[in-house]
Amino acid sequence: MLYLMTAATAEPVTVAEAKSRLRFDGDALDADISKMISAAREIVEQQTGYALAEASYAWSPIGAGDVLPIQPATVTSEAGARPILFTTTPGPAPEALRTAILLLVGDMLANTEASVPVQLHDNPAFQTMIFPYRRVLP
Repeated sequence: MLYLMTAATAEPVTVAEAKSRLRFDGDALDADISKMISAAREIVEQQTGYALAEASYAWSPIGAGDVLPIQPATVTSEAGARPILFTTTPGPAPEALRTAILLLVGDMLANTEASVPVQLHDNPAFQTMIFPYRRVLP
């Protein structure tokens, strides 16, 4: 199980970028859009295993596997300790993954009544953007 210990303080997509891409005027929903960006980034990270923002996690792997669920990252706990504590150390965010975040934010804004999160992932463009970055584990 993966637990967020310290949330990211900077996102790979800004509120201004999201509003421009979505052709959204006004400041009334800026706080909501910021939260949607964070949620979308977390979804992209979980589906690809690719770190897009610096955050700290505690991870309790099932079985003997020690391949971190989000990389690149630096392990901060002692060797062999459980849970494994680590901090993601992202590089520049690929444009495809930034676009995937914007697509999810657009879906969230357009479908505020969606009761099942899976409904938001049915966007074929989103799947196309993240496909090359999906990590395949043995």
